[in-house]
Amino acid sequence: MAAANDLAGRLRALWDAQANEWPMMAKGVACLADSEVREVEYGGLRCKLQFNPGRAVSASAKVDARSIAARPCFLCEKNRPAKQRGVDAGDGYVFLCNPMPIFNPHFTVPTRNHQPQRIDACLPKMLELAQRLSGLFTVFYNGPKCGASAPDHLHLQASPLGATPFEEQLIADASGFIDWSAQSDITVGLTAEPGPPAIVVAGADRDAVLAHVQKVLASLAEHFPADPEPMLNALALHTDGTFRVVLFPRASHRPTNFGTDEGQVLVSPGLVDMLGLLITPRREDFDNLDGEAVAEIYREVTRERKELAQSFM
Repeated sequence: MAAANDLAGRLRALWDAQANEWPMMAKGVACLADSEVREVEYGGLRCKLQFNPGRAVSASAKVDARSIAARPCFLCEKNRPAKQRGVDAGDGYVFLCNPMPIFNPHFTVPTRNHQPQRIDACLPKMLELAQRLSGLFTVFYNGPKCGASAPDHLHLQASPLGATPFEEQLIADASGFIDWSAQSDITVGLTAEPGPPAIVVAGADRDAVLAHVQKVLASLAEHFPADPEPMLNALALHTDGTFRVVLFPRASHRPTNFGTDEGQVLVSPGLVDMLGLLITPRREDFDNLDGEAVAEIYREVTRERKELAQSFM
């Protein structure tokens, strides 16, 4: 825990320093401070909407191969802003302050070497960082076609633990919304309705949790083959000696009515949105989305609960 607190302290110091010395980040932090949040419900499930215009670039990012090839990678050190500094995360990863944050603080954790976004490559690091930041931060991953605005560069993200409705419930009492089944030294669960379907793997032994999550990923690849990997979002957290990894298998990148025209919504769901905190960069979406509209977004972008139950439970 001392090591975790030391790392968390260095991250907090980095965040505070960068907010003072880097104008781009200072603008993003100010935008977050001015953001608005309101709650919506559907079927008894509570979600939050965050009106944050600073996230418009990320929400509307073009992630097709041609657009990616046409721009320099903003996570590569040679292309980063001169004022952006980091904290070493080990194993070739570095913590960077996210200049357009959803949380305070909010870190991006890219590899130093340019390599594609793949869950298999970073899953062990997710669990290690979750343990090092036990009880303090959640570590998460957006797939290359599920919310990652830099699908060409492997990266994780870190946010304050419990900052989303899903995490609050997971940490407080997961028995009410997850159907668990024990498997040797770990437990595996599937979230119950009405929230978006997710597979949860929990256990005290990091290697055992890692091994089982890898089995789930292999099964996802078999049942829902996709290039370059099964579509998903993932998070890892560690509290009270227990690891929890949550996988949200995805059916599509964005809802069918995604866009900026009349009748469309600028909501591009990533892991944070799956956790019940939907980011709405436009005022009209923030004002107009209700519980049923949120539920429809989830229905369009996630796999059906029944097919996950038949495949993984």
